[in-house]
Amino acid sequence: MPTLSGLVRQPDLGLRFVDPEDVVQFGERPVAAVAEGMWAASGGVRAPMLALNDVLLVLPAGPRIDWPAVGNAAGVILAGAIEDDTLSESLLAARRHGVPLLAVSDDAPHICARIHPVIRQEQRRELHEHTDQLKAMQRIALQPDGLSRLLQWLARQISGHAMLVDPSGSPLYAFPGPPGELFSRAEKDIRRVVTKQTRSAAISLGTQVAHIMSIGSQEPNPVLIVARDEPFPSEMRSLVSDVAGLLWLRWRMDELGRHSRQVELAESHSREAALHLLMLGHVQAARRVAGALGARLPDLTRVYIVECPANRRGDYARRCAEVTEGRAWIVPCPVYTRQLIILAPADSEEADNPLDQALRALVASNPGCYVGAGRLVNLRDLAAGYQQAFHALAVARGIDARCATASSREDIATLVGAGGRRWATGSLRRLLDHRPERRQDPDAEELKETLTSWLTFSSAATRQLKIHRNTLSARLRHIERLLACDLHDLAMQAETQLALRLLAQPSRPDSDEPGEVTLDALLGTPAVFHWAESYLTPLHQGDPRLLETLQTWLKSNARLDTTASMLGLTVPAVRKRLVRVEGILSRSLLNAPSARHDIVLAFRILDAPRRPQQDTAPAAASPLTEASTS
Repeated sequence: MPTLSGLVRQPDLGLRFVDPEDVVQFGERPVAAVAEGMWAASGGVRAPMLALNDVLLVLPAGPRIDWPAVGNAAGVILAGAIEDDTLSESLLAARRHGVPLLAVSDDAPHICARIHPVIRQEQRRELHEHTDQLKAMQRIALQPDGLSRLLQWLARQISGHAMLVDPSGSPLYAFPGPPGELFSRAEKDIRRVVTKQTRSAAISLGTQVAHIMSIGSQEPNPVLIVARDEPFPSEMRSLVSDVAGLLWLRWRMDELGRHSRQVELAESHSREAALHLLMLGHVQAARRVAGALGARLPDLTRVYIVECPANRRGDYARRCAEVTEGRAWIVPCPVYTRQLIILAPADSEEADNPLDQALRALVASNPGCYVGAGRLVNLRDLAAGYQQAFHALAVARGIDARCATASSREDIATLVGAGGRRWATGSLRRLLDHRPERRQDPDAEELKETLTSWLTFSSAATRQLKIHRNTLSARLRHIERLLACDLHDLAMQAETQLALRLLAQPSRPDSDEPGEVTLDALLGTPAVFHWAESYLTPLHQGDPRLLETLQTWLKSNARLDTTASMLGLTVPAVRKRLVRVEGILSRSLLNAPSARHDIVLAFRILDAPRRPQQDTAPAAASPLTEASTS
């Protein structure tokens, strides 16, 4: 808005302050309009006119000016030829009523006609500047770090300091430097505004003038502090007010964003906890966690694993949630950052549903995406369903469709006879009966979960269990002492994992029959033999070098470097051969969960001396098919 000083500086107007010293006291008064005040020269109004605020009156000089009535005007211009005595008398009257007095040699109508376009032009210029300023502030506020950038921009505009304090009174951002001295000197006044004793405060800090204000219309409110070496003119106060509104909106948006992320993180952790419980077979506990989130876990489910760029997992999760109308249980994999685990409700055995079709379309349009689908399983068998999907994912990586469904191959744990549970209990007795010496030490259940996770995910178990790698190593050494075994031996790992899988199976009516049970007896049944035979038949019918590489790798405890040395190959060459074996067996070998333990058992079963009853077993006791691709 134009000011009295600005109008006086216009040479074409010919205005001057009657008292040159008034420029200091009244020079920055804003002027919104100019008007002839002939009524004030006639006298008789007396009462001050509130409508004259920011209006510049043009009057003819004379003793009959009604000074009380014009006391609210931005100023009074005496127009025309004025005698010195009249000018002095008018100046004394104007001072008594606090009105700045100006003079011009032109008459009132002409001076009004000349001042009016100047005021309008200045107002238009300020409007354009203000609009550009608001647009600039909005652009800054919408940037990722808009709150700090907007505060920094304000500090430059006022040529001073700007600081934002959160509702608790702690500094959030301060520019151009640390808030130490300013914050300490204004601490009491800031505290008054923070605690709502006052809405705002203006204080003098030696050479600086500071304004402290609570911003925003809803509690809790942050507090804005601005300070500079000179008083704040009206247009600067208006700028601070505009910025304060945007600062509050951006702060509110950031707070809502933080709250939303916290809610999403809490829900993600709860979903991950439910998945972890399901993987361990604790179905009821998992249902309680899901119920707390207002969700329901389906009795029958199909596990999908989507592998995609880590920074796109959220996008894929949202698209899958839309396709299933929120009925799927979608969890970012806690072990692999590029994978998304989906527990989808299934109404039939067919792997052909809206989610399946949507995932195929997703894979087709995204070259870096792969999908593995498990078979339909009960919640208590989710661990098996997950491993099925993981093995299917290994197949998907090697085919053009980049999407595969797990084969219907049976789990060896379901083929072992009723005595399997007794053997498993006896094999892990010292672990199951363990009682920690100290309260803070892991108990039997925690050690069993650690062992299960490590045998499934190897070193990545630290991410699933949320423990440090040193903690994992210490627990594994403790388990080795309890079981008196070497867990780094692959054959021992295979036996131990089979025992854990058998314990996870539902109890059978005849599982408590007395008598000693050996692992060789459990693995010597016709059903188990045909499982092993069908498992490895595709490999026996293929390239013998692949079979040799696989056997050497297993004998080397799955160490690529040792295998390469024994075969006279490079590590990449061994890896390529094992990837080919993955495609033939439709199982993952190099990445955990790995089928290496099942393959170790399969070789052991086929290499064992066959009993007579095995020769009379039906040839097609358990036909198994390779992974079908979709």
